[in-house]
Amino acid sequence: MINEKILVLNAGSSSIKFQVYDFDEKVLAKGLCERIFLNDGVFQIEVNSEKNKKLIPFPTYQAAFECILKHLKMFNVINDFDEIIGAGHRIVQGGSYFQNSTLINQTVLEKIIEYSTLAPLHNKPEADVIKVVMEMIPNCRNVAVFDTTFHTTIPEKNYKYAIPQEWETKYLIRRYGFHGTSFRYITERMEQLLNRKPLNLIVCHLGNGASICAIKKSKSYNTSMGFTPLEGLIMGTRSGDIDASVVEYVMQQSALTVNEVVSKLNKASGLLGLTGSSDMRDVCADVQKNQVALAMYAERIANYIAQYWNQLEGDVDAIVFTAGVGENSSDTVVDVCNALKGLKIKIDSNQFVNKYDDARLVSSSESLIPVYQVRTNEELMIMRDVKTFGKLKF
Repeated sequence: MINEKILVLNAGSSSIKFQVYDFDEKVLAKGLCERIFLNDGVFQIEVNSEKNKKLIPFPTYQAAFECILKHLKMFNVINDFDEIIGAGHRIVQGGSYFQNSTLINQTVLEKIIEYSTLAPLHNKPEADVIKVVMEMIPNCRNVAVFDTTFHTTIPEKNYKYAIPQEWETKYLIRRYGFHGTSFRYITERMEQLLNRKPLNLIVCHLGNGASICAIKKSKSYNTSMGFTPLEGLIMGTRSGDIDASVVEYVMQQSALTVNEVVSKLNKASGLLGLTGSSDMRDVCADVQKNQVALAMYAERIANYIAQYWNQLEGDVDAIVFTAGVGENSSDTVVDVCNALKGLKIKIDSNQFVNKYDDARLVSSSESLIPVYQVRTNEELMIMRDVKTFGKLKF
């Protein structure tokens, strides 16, 4: 087994992110193909902490994947394609059908494609990449790992919308939730840190995309993203919660189509719409100018935390901040906790002085609820699922 590897892939509408692991869970290489289908494609790879970047056109997903394999050989990560015996694919939408990660066969692939109507920007490219891997490495076991499966434990009262029920039956409109692989990783990591399980947690996954999950007895109980990732928190470029009538009104007042209005809500709103930048580092660099936006961002998160604290009946083992903003922005953690005026959260600012590797407690002993920053690792969870559901022995 010494030469056998597992590949983790995350395909988007114009990109493929990848990581290669050995069976000891060591990352051997990671990288990115972006601007696929355009003439100015970019390829990046990091091996042994050395980063390389090239301009390479990718007319197809197959061309991008061929580039990945070529460079894995070039940098001696693999000697032969058949060393990759398992591949894990991040799939955004598994609906209510997929209750767990699963080994991909033709039936599974067809179901992933069927759910493309619910996530056209994600499921379709993910399915296309699966087909490419199956063709180029036929002996590789492909495993689908869904963002939505962690949330299949959410009770009906939390996943239903107050809409005509034929919409749910006919169009499958309900709360699905996303970032499930991250929430699953954080739950398992917190069980290790606190040395007990099951746990009740409120986990804030704050990246460019952001959502919160109420976790009851180590299972998802509620989450802020809904039918799509547009619902919930103010994000880098997404509006989060908004009156649905806004779409109709803007269409009436402008020449925009429904697709164009929804695109604006997904790609030109959130922090970008409020401040001109989707990067929290830029926003925090000018607190005076962006004071209102920062207050809106923090209070939206705090309101969800308070709601979930109530749903968990005040029995919360920890509040956890994770992902790019949650892991690295001490200002955001402080602002959110200060906005939780009724929960008696006390942050120890001294905890932010030093860097941390994996996790740290940032609340004081006086805090009603412990507050942690924990680095998420979705790729590692996907890799482990490949070993488990691909039934790979090592």
